[in-house]
Amino acid sequence: MTMRVRELAGAIGAEVHGLDLSDPTFDVALLHDLFAQHHALFFPDQDLEAADFLRVMQTFGEPLVHPYLKSLPGYPQVHELRKTPTDDVNFGNLWHTDFTNLPRPSLANALYSIEVPTHGGDTLIANTCAAFEALSDGMKDMLRGLNAVHGFSEKYKRDLADQTARSEDVARDDDASSEYLDAELEVLHPVVRTHPPSGRESLYVNGGFTLRFENMTPEESKPLLDFLYRHCERPEFGMRYTWAPRTLGMWDNRSTLHYASNDYPGQLRVMHRLVVLEADRPQPARR
Repeated sequence: MTMRVRELAGAIGAEVHGLDLSDPTFDVALLHDLFAQHHALFFPDQDLEAADFLRVMQTFGEPLVHPYLKSLPGYPQVHELRKTPTDDVNFGNLWHTDFTNLPRPSLANALYSIEVPTHGGDTLIANTCAAFEALSDGMKDMLRGLNAVHGFSEKYKRDLADQTARSEDVARDDDASSEYLDAELEVLHPVVRTHPPSGRESLYVNGGFTLRFENMTPEESKPLLDFLYRHCERPEFGMRYTWAPRTLGMWDNRSTLHYASNDYPGQLRVMHRLVVLEADRPQPARR
């Protein structure tokens, strides 16, 4: 089958047809090139077992054993996101980048769709390289000199408590990864980081984990952080993907924010999820 790449929006995203990711001999270099170019990739009509899903994402780096979601049997790196018809909570319904509260934060997120609602449940993704490049020169220069403190935001803590308390199927029953749940853990990352595959500069703040700027109070930091969040969320920097079953999606957490839409009450949505960690700490952008 001939491979075909369909761009999904002007700034980010592509849907890839004709590349069978269940085949262990698939072209890894091609996958990584497409990922670097488009920042978010979606592969419809994939028949993937957990072992296939894990093998594909291990080509990018070390998968995270999730700190509070139960894993699939035999695959501690792969866990299930399940929103039942009676659930009100939809985990991830804020613009964020996962696990920037870690010294080595997440490189990529990946979802494999098992069951999707008849409508709704889309994933929104924004390109933070494009967002940074659209700022004024003065703002760019100021941001390049800043670091930000990352930890668990209050909204993230509330969502985490709701998600883990409501179902035995969600909360892990061990403390193997409790280090990732330290609510007091705070780390510093540059506000403008380098996107390693492209060398582009990327805004690296998000509403889920960025608490304040270094040496500033939350109150002092809030006006500028709120501006940057609103700026990144502008539609010209983003895309919206409507899922079908048996689709693998992945996006680059070094250059994106994402948002899980909670607009499908009374319906079931089941996804398998995997997070890959970066090999090193984020590096500040250098001109």
